[in-house]
Amino acid sequence: MDGGAGSEPLKLAVVEILDRDGHSRQAIPVSRWPVTIGRAVDCDIVLDDPYVAAHHATLDETHGVLAVQVGETVNGAMLLSRRLRSNERADLNSEDVLQVGATRLRVRRAADVIAPERQFTHEQAPPPFLLLAALVGVFALLNLAERWITVDPGGRVIDYLPTMLGTLLGLAIWCGCWALGSRLFRHRFDYGRHLRIASSYFIATSIVAVALPVLAYSLGWAFLSRISGIVAGAVLWAMVFAHMSLMLPSRRQFLAIGMSMLFVAATGLYLTRNYQTNHRLFSELYVSALAPPVLRVASPVPTSRFIDDARNLKATLDARVKDDDASAGTDDDE
Repeated sequence: MDGGAGSEPLKLAVVEILDRDGHSRQAIPVSRWPVTIGRAVDCDIVLDDPYVAAHHATLDETHGVLAVQVGETVNGAMLLSRRLRSNERADLNSEDVLQVGATRLRVRRAADVIAPERQFTHEQAPPPFLLLAALVGVFALLNLAERWITVDPGGRVIDYLPTMLGTLLGLAIWCGCWALGSRLFRHRFDYGRHLRIASSYFIATSIVAVALPVLAYSLGWAFLSRISGIVAGAVLWAMVFAHMSLMLPSRRQFLAIGMSMLFVAATGLYLTRNYQTNHRLFSELYVSALAPPVLRVASPVPTSRFIDDARNLKATLDARVKDDDASAGTDDDE
């Protein structure tokens, strides 16, 4: 339909060819109906797609209703989750995605309601180099300190060089993989932001792994030491969520729900396995940290109480041994 001599045709709609992220990479104006789609050069929309027939489909509008008519084709078309076969017809609603072959299309008409403008959030500047260097340095030092305390406090300094280099190499590879994911989904190589996330959360994990057992020793609350592994795991889980949110910001709410459900399920399986194996939720019997006595705040436990607890523990273990022997005897009889 022409707007008059010498004027451009009236634009009735646009057919958008979508990329893999659902963004429009090409918008083809429509000035009349019907619109033919296919690989043939006489089609209104010519697609370079080997899975599309010469005259694959036709878009048409009748009394304000937009519809697609599939032509003679082997592959048919996909409309949402519905498969359209050869010569089948279906109505198209606003924002519906139609897939022909490997190409996804979306039709936007002039009469369709346009979604309201969204609030634009400016991208944060990449973290400064000195901040990243400080985070990475603290992370490496915490790993060295943990190794020095738990493995060999009397070792030579050069013996810790492989640990430091391995830690830094692992951190670099970890962030590089996430940055490649950002490049794939957001077309941005956000290495600095992923490095800041990983360094910050790994530091938090190291602090939790040390602080909770020390607090358990200081206050006499053994459960703090027992849950330190779960809390550290929750911090690492939050780190993965932060990486994925940076890579897929539009899916943040879905990721939060999914990651939370997975963490709860994994924690439940871990506690269930411990209970089936050890008849208790946590594998740790005693506080794992032995801090300097000056940090001890809780009142000392009398020796008699320790002896009574050990006697009760012995009775429990003896009963368990009898049960195991009885079970073994039953299995041998069978």
